[in-house]
Amino acid sequence: MEHSSTFPIKLNELDQLREEATSYIKSVQWEQGQRARNREKEDTDDSILLYLSRAKGGNGNIDVVSVSKTILALKKRLLPESVAIPLNLNHALYALQEGITLGIWIKDSYADSSGLSSLVEKRDVLDQSGKRQYESKMHTATAFMLFSIAYKILHDLNPYASDDLSVMKNKFAGIPEVSVMTPLKGISCCLFYYDKYLSHPEIVLSDQDVIDFTVVFFEALIDEIQLRKGSLEYTDTITDRTYKLENSDFAVAGWSNVFAGAAKSVEFNQIQFEQIVGNRDAKHFARRLTERLLSYDFNEKKNPFQELGGFMPVFMGYGIPGTGKSMLIAAIATRLREHCSHLNIPFLFHPMPDTLI
Repeated sequence: MEHSSTFPIKLNELDQLREEATSYIKSVQWEQGQRARNREKEDTDDSILLYLSRAKGGNGNIDVVSVSKTILALKKRLLPESVAIPLNLNHALYALQEGITLGIWIKDSYADSSGLSSLVEKRDVLDQSGKRQYESKMHTATAFMLFSIAYKILHDLNPYASDDLSVMKNKFAGIPEVSVMTPLKGISCCLFYYDKYLSHPEIVLSDQDVIDFTVVFFEALIDEIQLRKGSLEYTDTITDRTYKLENSDFAVAGWSNVFAGAAKSVEFNQIQFEQIVGNRDAKHFARRLTERLLSYDFNEKKNPFQELGGFMPVFMGYGIPGTGKSMLIAAIATRLREHCSHLNIPFLFHPMPDTLI
């Protein structure tokens, strides 16, 4: 989607909000909703979700958590001999602070542009229609704030995260609840479950796990917000503009998430078709398949050969080891990579067994 306007996120304005963000990291309180507490009824369930439901807030009491204290406790448990906070823990804590700071700025900006700020000032004298508009805009402001917080955290931590997050994702049991009622409730609910996960003995086994879990958690938060955005109202001032951080490549462009479905290419042994000796028919078939793949029209977003039935969805080679199957796959990938490089678009070669390529 094209965004007609770009608004700068000024660093000096963020400086004024950082203290508020830090206060949330130091202490928030949250009372779990009924749905999250229902897990406690399943006495035989020893899952992480049950652990979360049995947190102090799961008994109907308001629980106060401190992410900063939990990080310090992790430092003592993981690296008791270390005097300073390990680098990975510091990265996670700093990313959390910067993410919340930026999220607060985004929320305030939306409030001004959408008219929510005016409604807040007149809240006591609003009629029924005004109250409904106030609540709807408050929900949207909170959702966009949480999205921006998570998006900034992913931007800052992805360079430090492990290439393979599958183990952490298998441990992660989801976020039991996400609140968009008000910004305070949104942040409190988010940090409550983030803190409880960090405190679970099976989640964090090393300082790298703190980075990896933080990425997995806030990816899940973005997914939750994306599921709800269709029900949000008054989103025009979100979708029609881009917010760009001063002196940085970071930008929030509506609900766009460049980290969704992110994949990394693996290296392979590049080879040209001309370098493969023998099996002329197999080379001809592979070369023809490659040329038809290259016919993809990026403007129309389709390949004409697919509509005409010009190539099979799966290309399989058959033969004993040493007959050139892997070389043909490498030659196809090499040709496609060269084409992508010429068009200045990314090329992703998905992981395959080491014995294959």
